Amino acid sequence: MLIRTLTAFALAAATAGPAVAADPAANYPDRPIRLVISFPAGSGSDIIARYLGKQASATLGQPIVVEPKVGAQGSVAAREVARAKPDGYTLLLGTNSTHAANVYMMKDIGYDPVKDFSPVTQLTSNPLMMVVRADLPARNMTEFLRYARENPGKLNYGTGNSGGLAAAQLLKSLTGIQSLGVPYAGTPQAVTDLIGGRLDYMITDVMVTRPYLESGKLRALGVTSRQRLPSSPDVAPLAESGVDGYEFASWVGLFAPAGTPPAIVNKVNAAFVAALQAPDTRQFFDSMGMLPAPGTPQEFSAYIRAQLDLWGKLTRDAGVSVL
Repeated sequence: MLIRTLTAFALAAATAGPAVAADPAANYPDRPIRLVISFPAGSGSDIIARYLGKQASATLGQPIVVEPKVGAQGSVAAREVARAKPDGYTLLLGTNSTHAANVYMMKDIGYDPVKDFSPVTQLTSNPLMMVVRADLPARNMTEFLRYARENPGKLNYGTGNSGGLAAAQLLKSLTGIQSLGVPYAGTPQAVTDLIGGRLDYMITDVMVTRPYLESGKLRALGVTSRQRLPSSPDVAPLAESGVDGYEFASWVGLFAPAGTPPAIVNKVNAAFVAALQAPDTRQFFDSMGMLPAPGTPQEFSAYIRAQLDLWGKLTRDAGVSVL
């Protein structure tokens, strides 16, 4: 009788164990969540993280604390999250730099963008704007391409980040124009030189260019998306302006460390997707020249792999030196 009772107890315990372990998200979260970003306070990433984090925290019932970890084009932040405990309490606001460009532009980033992370959801797609100095003799892309071909090697452009570099390289690859890239430590410095006439054109963030377009200090020739942007309805896509097949966007996404239980990943995904689909979110991102891009973890994972292939080609074509 005693043996039978102990056996029954053991079977019951064995059965109960997996049932409890099967739902690690049942009590998640029960404390604040860290959201690590790779750019400083006041940056676009910081604004996005705080806006979406506030909405997602209301759904999850715990604060989401934004924590900047700046350095190495985002690799410092990514390394920290890659090494964090996979319990859902440390997340990364990653970008095309942390999970694509850096692989090809830096010698040792200290993490694997695929193996070391659990993708949660893409957050935004960020089309760029092609702008020229106000006195460049080109009012549209047709005139720009004609001018560039009539003056091979005489035009130059600035790049303040990996997105601008790749977008400019794609333009050269599709059109065959010859122009010289000038790398800058950051976009603001490059824009200053563009306004001052030391550069001829740039492909860069919409939000950065807007005040200079409105003041007439720069001129917009096209956007890198397939569709016109709600915030810039008068600016046609480059693909409709003489650059067939052109499409490019930088992006921001949410990651957890590899090994985070799928139930927790799905719970975080649901909270941030709800935030991205909220009525006021579209207007918020329109003001920044960005597009909400919610999706499933599986969709985001596939997107990252495709982005790695794309950035590999673009950086090889650009002859980028590994740092």
